[in-house]
Amino acid sequence: MGLTYRAAWLIGVLCASTAWSAPIAVEVMLPPTLVDAEGDRNVFATTFAYRDGQLFTVHVEPAGAGGQPGINLRTVVRKGVRKPGVGWVWESSGIEARTLSDTWHTQASIALDKEGFVHVAYNMHNMPWQYSVSTHPLDISSFEFRGQAITEAERQAVKFQNKTPFPDAGTASIPGNQVTYPMFFTDRQGDIYLTYRFALKPAQGWDKRAFAGAIAKYDVMTKQWRPIGGAAAVSTADARPVGGKGGTSYQPFAFEDGYSVYLITLAFDDENGMHVFWNWRRGGAGMDTTRPSYAFSPDGAHFYRSNGQTYSLPIRYEEAESIGPTALHTRYYAPKSATTLHNGEPLVVLHPLTGGRQMLRFDKKAGKWVDPEPSPAGASEIVADLLGRQWAFATGLRVFMRTSSSEPWEEVGQVGTNLCSPKVQYVAAESRFIVHAKSCDGKQATIVSFRR
Repeated sequence: MGLTYRAAWLIGVLCASTAWSAPIAVEVMLPPTLVDAEGDRNVFATTFAYRDGQLFTVHVEPAGAGGQPGINLRTVVRKGVRKPGVGWVWESSGIEARTLSDTWHTQASIALDKEGFVHVAYNMHNMPWQYSVSTHPLDISSFEFRGQAITEAERQAVKFQNKTPFPDAGTASIPGNQVTYPMFFTDRQGDIYLTYRFALKPAQGWDKRAFAGAIAKYDVMTKQWRPIGGAAAVSTADARPVGGKGGTSYQPFAFEDGYSVYLITLAFDDENGMHVFWNWRRGGAGMDTTRPSYAFSPDGAHFYRSNGQTYSLPIRYEEAESIGPTALHTRYYAPKSATTLHNGEPLVVLHPLTGGRQMLRFDKKAGKWVDPEPSPAGASEIVADLLGRQWAFATGLRVFMRTSSSEPWEEVGQVGTNLCSPKVQYVAAESRFIVHAKSCDGKQATIVSFRR
């Protein structure tokens, strides 16, 4: 099936009418592309980045020829360029041919820094950093590896023996080791941030590894990642020293011994203030988490609760501001979506284990988090636009909008049929929504955009 025919076919699908709403006219950016149904099942990763008519995306795709099953999926970066009179023209570059088949953990995230270099973090589940940066701006033809190399035997141990033989403090250009859940975020000034979970004590037994939550900011001048957090010193028995050095001092953002920190999610307001959301889980890994928490920073250095009280970093479990009236007791899935409104109020989508997704907003005038409201049709993504309108995206893909938090949601249309797992970016300069979605069987990924 040729690209032109596929694009025409997808336009027909995306514009199919439904019983509940009219179709939304879209531009097809990435036609349906084969991905691995299990290896690319994405609940956390940053799937695409966009700049000035150039789109970059990354997926875990089916295995190529050769390699050992289970560790031979391919992580592939693609670049699309909008050509006048032609449409989108795509090229691809394989970045890892030994990706582990792991439903929830080894998906890749992608970002563009201020200078246009392409950053990709990929193929990790409690592993050293697997991280590469393009050698030229806005170019995917070659990448420089800035992570920490692992052997084939270590890769097999992770996949087939459920072992993580990585006891050192980490040698990659991003702090930490035994990393999971890398997610990129971009602030209003174009700086990129990376959030992730890592082991403070990678040389200890599994129950004592102390999985902390981290935030790092990239400096394009030094080409270094600067951690945002507070000092947490560990001994040589906790993290094997690198290069004969003594003990290590990390700078996690959130940490409590006996707990794991899950999916730190950022949103930046009109004044570039940083709003931070994360979850906790007592003990080791698992599906359910508790205590959705919140912090705010006006400058990326000092952090506060919603009532203005100052945090000390790293933020401890008991010190974290728990949001929602039942947040201390309710169990949640870790994925969440966050945005900010024109008045600086944060709005977040949370997903309790029982019941549908909920939206939670901090009301500045009332000085409190308002009671959770149901997310329309279980929408998992929330975005606010330049006009202050709120947009929610649900499986279908169904699109909802309201002009303010006091107004009811209106279903304004549908982007396609049988599409799931939306990831959405609002491009303010173009008044454009870019939507990455998966076919609900998980076998294809597509990206479209629309303007409103």
